[in-house]
Amino acid sequence: MRSFLSDLTGRLQPQGHPLLDGLRGQTVIHTCVASRGTWTITARGWVLQSRIQRLDGPALDGDLSAVVGLRDPRLVGATIDGAELLGDGLLTLTLRNPQGPLRLSTVPRWQLDAPRGARLQAEEKGELIDRPAGPPMHATTAALAEHAASSRSGIEERLLAMGREQWLHPGHVVAVLANAGALDDAEFERRGPLLLARLIAREEVRAGFVTAGRFTPWDLPLQEIIEHIATTWTAIGGRSPGADMIAWFELTDVGRGALGPTSDQTTPPGMSGYDSPGVVGGFR
Repeated sequence: MRSFLSDLTGRLQPQGHPLLDGLRGQTVIHTCVASRGTWTITARGWVLQSRIQRLDGPALDGDLSAVVGLRDPRLVGATIDGAELLGDGLLTLTLRNPQGPLRLSTVPRWQLDAPRGARLQAEEKGELIDRPAGPPMHATTAALAEHAASSRSGIEERLLAMGREQWLHPGHVVAVLANAGALDDAEFERRGPLLLARLIAREEVRAGFVTAGRFTPWDLPLQEIIEHIATTWTAIGGRSPGADMIAWFELTDVGRGALGPTSDQTTPPGMSGYDSPGVVGGFR
């Protein structure tokens, strides 16, 4: 009996891990559901994947055990306040949104992927497997040099032209790639971040966020910006990235100069009263 109680007590004790601590303060920007499970994605490119994820809390109006759905409006825009992991592998995230507090829970097996290949994984019986972050996966020194030395493509020129009168977001990238004949999700996932990396490395656009009609560029190293964009795009997947996801982009003087003489419509864009909730934390 003593052994049983000791084991039970251990299974109910919260377990800590640095990757779970890293979730605190992040904002959920997307959820997706398929036959293989459910994915919850944050603005910094972190992904929680498991078979089923459930929500509970007073904001659900009596639905005591709601299942997370595609682009779940109860989750998108919510901020993660903390994460609790029990010894049996049960993971619970506490979140807040304008409608009230929420809890997201999932039983093993689940997997939490973070940037640069970091991972925390719970097996069916609660065993934890973790992998630390490695070197950049998308913004290596060689890749940055290649991007900076690249020549502007026709697709990139069309995207720059779109940026004359508006701030750009990943949805505009999806649009120009689709118009150029891109078809499957893998192609959008590969070419989208690459296109943006080339424009940023050549200093033709800069990444940032938009608040109340003002664009503020990120004060971050080039490598960190490009790694973030590619990591988060890959986490969201395919052609799904759009407004309120990953970043906003503004043409620089170099980018405007690359377009040649233009009309008086080339003044910087404005979006009165707009606030982008998806770009937060270290990237806001």
